Amino acid sequence: MTFPVKIGSAVLLALLSASAARAECTSPGFNPTSSWCNGCTYEGSMTVQRDQPCERPYRPARTSAPIEFLDNRVTQRAKHGVAGVEGNTFAYAPAKGYVGPDDFTVQMNYRLGKEVGKFHVHFAVTVQ
Repeated sequence: MTFPVKIGSAVLLALLSASAARAECTSPGFNPTSSWCNGCTYEGSMTVQRDQPCERPYRPARTSAPIEFLDNRVTQRAKHGVAGVEGNTFAYAPAKGYVGPDDFTVQMNYRLGKEVGKFHVHFAVTVQ
């Protein structure tokens, strides 16, 4: 069962402001080929520090036609933290004290040239 989650900018700001001294987090691009597939699922990864939130903008690889993100939402919630999306930014914050694996999935609706479609990104999260 999936639960659509869309968070407002105030909630995203609160999620990311939970700690004034945020540690660095990493999340490499999830589509290095820059070939977009309507209905596909891409695999992404994210590494965060214990008790530290992470936010990253979507950074699609350059394509021959510019991709426009129309809408997004979390379709699979994180099990050991909170994940959210706002605009072209995704965020994750682990539950207090949690260390280990987690995951969440985001659906992106896009326009690429004349094509309108959607894809999913499944993020495998490592909390250290």
